[in-house]
Amino acid sequence: MTSARSIVVTLFIVALVCSVILSFVYSYTAPRIEETQKELTLAGLKEVIIAEIFTPVVPDTVWKAIDSTQNVVGIVFRVFPQGYSGPIPLMVGLDLEGKITGIRIASAAEGLKETPGLGVKIIELDFREQFIGKTLDNVLLKRDGGEIDAITAATISSRAVCNGIKQGIEQFASYLCPPLDKRCVFPDAQDFIEIIPDTLWYALGESDTIGIVFIATTQGYADQIEFIVGVTMKGQITGVEILYSNETPGIGEVIRSKEFLDSFKEKIPDAITGATVSSKALINGVKEKVECYKDYLK
Repeated sequence: MTSARSIVVTLFIVALVCSVILSFVYSYTAPRIEETQKELTLAGLKEVIIAEIFTPVVPDTVWKAIDSTQNVVGIVFRVFPQGYSGPIPLMVGLDLEGKITGIRIASAAEGLKETPGLGVKIIELDFREQFIGKTLDNVLLKRDGGEIDAITAATISSRAVCNGIKQGIEQFASYLCPPLDKRCVFPDAQDFIEIIPDTLWYALGESDTIGIVFIATTQGYADQIEFIVGVTMKGQITGVEILYSNETPGIGEVIRSKEFLDSFKEKIPDAITGATVSSKALINGVKEKVECYKDYLK
């Protein structure tokens, strides 16, 4: 009994000493590991867009890219599209015109699991350089109607990269338009006068009020959708932009597409096939709020 008790006490002491040592090692190495990770992330960001400072917008997902003169030159976003053998860690730079400035795909040592000698070729420069200068509309494989050549015998991996970039642009491109830059929906306005704090503004021309701009929310499929709208005194919509949404990537998030948002300038559009709930939520939200604020157009 005494022997068994001694063994238990010995094991307890050993475990306690090991815990203290591990705790010390962790407290010593954790800050260095975190600093190294930040340096690697910064290096990756600089690889896809030319900038001096990167300000997080969505933690570990979206960054504003700022040059040496403190001007925003674009954004960088991170996505993980499903490839042939697993998620593909992907970082993409976008300039203020929505054009791709560069892409970075993690190597096998960084977590890429695509097939060696085939799918892993997506990290090669020749494949990645095809995306530079491309916009949302042409980031597709040529066989899918786009402008990107697939890697021979690695179509699934190549298509996954295209789909990931496309979905990322649809989801995050709105960060290229500053949320409170009301000219993004009413470019003809010279100035704005706040009527309802952080919600409604008169849009002013050279000598008169020419319309209103408002910010509102509506319930989407997965979360609230926040949007900003410009409307002339005649009730004509001058622009719609999404400030926040968290709809299903590649499905509900297509409501962020330029084509859909621009269609509001002509007339209230129809719902998007495949994204009915999300698109109807935005359509109804815009209609309801225009009706709600119509008295300010008199």
